[in-house]
Amino acid sequence: MKKISVIAVLASIMIMAASVFSFAEGGLELVSSFPEDGQTNTSMENLGVKLTFSSPINSKEAQAADADKFKIVDEDGEEVPIKVLFSEKNDGLVLVLADTDEGFTAKNNSEYKLTISGDVVDNEGNTLGADKTITFKTYNQAVNNAVNMVMMCVMFGGIMILSLRQQNQKKEEDEANTPDSAKEAFNPYKEAKRTGKSIEEVKAEQAKKEEKEAKKKARKKKKTEEPQEKKIENCAELLNNVYHVHAPAPKNKADRSIEALRASRKAESKGSKSKSKKK
Repeated sequence: MKKISVIAVLASIMIMAASVFSFAEGGLELVSSFPEDGQTNTSMENLGVKLTFSSPINSKEAQAADADKFKIVDEDGEEVPIKVLFSEKNDGLVLVLADTDEGFTAKNNSEYKLTISGDVVDNEGNTLGADKTITFKTYNQAVNNAVNMVMMCVMFGGIMILSLRQQNQKKEEDEANTPDSAKEAFNPYKEAKRTGKSIEEVKAEQAKKEEKEAKKKARKKKKTEEPQEKKIENCAELLNNVYHVHAPAPKNKADRSIEALRASRKAESKGSKSKSKKK
């Protein structure tokens, strides 16, 4: 039994050691990047890539070993001058930026590729294991400029249309408020000479125009007039439980019975019929 227990303990120790070594081999991974692989319309200013690794990569030894493990090339295969920044607060964060101090300028609508060496090492000595590549493309400045120009034209066009409408509305209001004595008298002979039409045609057109203006003024006047209160003649038509009384109640209580009221109503109806026949 003792031999079996010793063998079991040794086997468990060997398994644990093997798992530790395997974890050490695959302990470093690239978690995310910005921009992502294949992303387009990226910024031309501060061209670069933000990398996030699964384990800390900011020790002095790791920074010294990883400084030359990153490379960016353009679509022509020319290497871009870069600077690699390791974050002290976020252990797994690395920024690979194009070095503008070296005179680099990003190209419009151009593709760039970042290569990360598989020899990148973290603080514990774990390596990435395999090379990683991230390809991204800058935005098209010509298309963006065209879109901005179209939006500006639409905006200014809308402003011009609104201002013209306001001017026309103000002109119409001024003409409507101008008294007839201040307006120039219509001369059919002068208008016929100007347009080349006959005097009858000019007079007919002027009559239509004046009629149209008169109708327009009448509509405006009708809108400005306050509506008069409508007098209610028969309340029984509008209110519930209110009935129209044909005649005042008689003073004598004996004459207020239902039979007396019916007889009086029949007499009234016969009198009205006879009067209509006489007419």
